[in-house]
Amino acid sequence: MSPALGEGSHTFDVRATDAAGNTDSSPATNTWTVDLTAPDTTIDTNPADPSNDTTPSFSFSSSETGSTFECRIDSGSWAACSSPETIASALSEGSHTFRVRATDTAGNTDGTPASYTWTVDLTAPNTTIDSSPADPSNDTTPSFSFSSSESGSTFECRVDGGSWTPCASPETVSPALGAGSHTFDVRATDAAGNTDG
Repeated sequence: MSPALGEGSHTFDVRATDAAGNTDSSPATNTWTVDLTAPDTTIDTNPADPSNDTTPSFSFSSSETGSTFECRIDSGSWAACSSPETIASALSEGSHTFRVRATDTAGNTDGTPASYTWTVDLTAPNTTIDSSPADPSNDTTPSFSFSSSESGSTFECRVDGGSWTPCASPETVSPALGAGSHTFDVRATDAAGNTDG
């Protein structure tokens, strides 16, 4: 059909006329929509950045109902996927990018896929006690200062094998300690969730 049709609804009618000149009074008709607009793809949920999850899940959506999706990780090939999508092959430590694009029912594919870049961090931080009481000491409520090899870490402390509890540097021991030998432990957890073992 010429000229080319614009986007929107169109109707095609056809009627027959026989050799005697009789014309169909009820032409056959067909109405359809020309859709030239690609959908927009959105990533709705993604792993934290950084994260220690090597097989993270993503959920995503399209601005057009009925769309299908293709996903790829890093420089891999596009492959059919659906939301939510879990990365099947465990990711290595480092930076990764997930991309997803929607194709609508008319066959238009999003030319600007949605993407998310994050870091997989599998390395636990090192915890260091920077200051502590003298040994021996007559201080029954001593203070300890400590640090982590990774900025943004949180800490847990315990005394004499007790339960781990959140703490911050400097930490003062409470309640007061009795006479004898005591052990103070502290461990850091980085922003990706890796804990000093």
